[in-house]
Amino acid sequence: MSRKMKAVVLEKPFTLKVKEIPWFEFTSPDEVMLKVEACGICGSDLRYYQGENPWALHTLGIEKPNPPNIVLGHEYAGTVVEVNDPSNKELIGKRVAVLCFKVCGKCDYCRTGRENLCKNTIHMGHGQGWGKREYYPGAYAQYCLAWANLVYPLAENISSEESAMLDILAVGLHVARRGNIRPGSAILCLGCGPAGNAIMQSAKCLGAGKTIITDISPLALKIAEECGADVVIDASKEEIKERVLKETKGKGVSAVYDSIGTEQSLQLGLELLEEGGTLVNMAVHSGDIKFPALNLSGERRICTSSNFRISEFQTALDYLASGRYKVKPWITHRFSLDEVQKAFDLLLSEKKQAFKVVLIP
Repeated sequence: MSRKMKAVVLEKPFTLKVKEIPWFEFTSPDEVMLKVEACGICGSDLRYYQGENPWALHTLGIEKPNPPNIVLGHEYAGTVVEVNDPSNKELIGKRVAVLCFKVCGKCDYCRTGRENLCKNTIHMGHGQGWGKREYYPGAYAQYCLAWANLVYPLAENISSEESAMLDILAVGLHVARRGNIRPGSAILCLGCGPAGNAIMQSAKCLGAGKTIITDISPLALKIAEECGADVVIDASKEEIKERVLKETKGKGVSAVYDSIGTEQSLQLGLELLEEGGTLVNMAVHSGDIKFPALNLSGERRICTSSNFRISEFQTALDYLASGRYKVKPWITHRFSLDEVQKAFDLLLSEKKQAFKVVLIP
């Protein structure tokens, strides 16, 4: 008889159901089973809920429908309770953070250090790479799969809730690196939700001299200050361009990180780039965007960012353990699995009263 567990299932867009489902079955020797202790709700989870497939948009460059019955959740930590291969038995009982995707290791992308672009990725919480299943594994559940070589034992000074933030921190680190930050230079984050905050903190770790961050949410701006942003701009009250040029003495910034992704934000970002600067678009959508080609003069460039490299997860963990990353101010709400709809409604509300929400199975 299969064991049952409580899980949150995305049956179709805008339809989350809390139900009993079978434990996810082992399908490869390297898999282990975790008792989930904390799982963050990611901005991409909100996009899956609304019918988008952000992984396919960012990695494959296509619109791809999602299968039914995805158990969302890829930002998680927990304790290993079972292993599929006895050679991994030393992991049983260990509290670990989880790298939530497994790449093939064989394609050109993997073989050239670009495994974050592997099209054969298997991903927790996204339905990606699992073939056809009754339920697609994710961590909005009491138990979830992981891979033995992609779990990272946690020091006692890092809580499971904090370590559940490592996925977005590693994403932020990869994005920050895509901006080719020059040591001592100024950078600008358009939008300072969890992704923008992670990018800002990563930029500081990579040597940025001044971190400028914008938003219209008082809560996000307050948390940005608590996490070390040098200049915080309330875009509902202040002209962004004027303030950034003032802060940089008219020079502009070496990198712009745009997590808004509109035509207006892209044009603004390009106008604020210094020569040789890079704009990283974090919000890839299928619509058209126009901008004056002259805004790319002076070797300015636009790029995107997708996922993160495996080594960057360990770097993010090191930064978190050493105190260079601050995530305690992020976690504003905690909910049980039974309260997941309430959590999603809160995050999708225009009032922006939540920053980072964690589910506690």
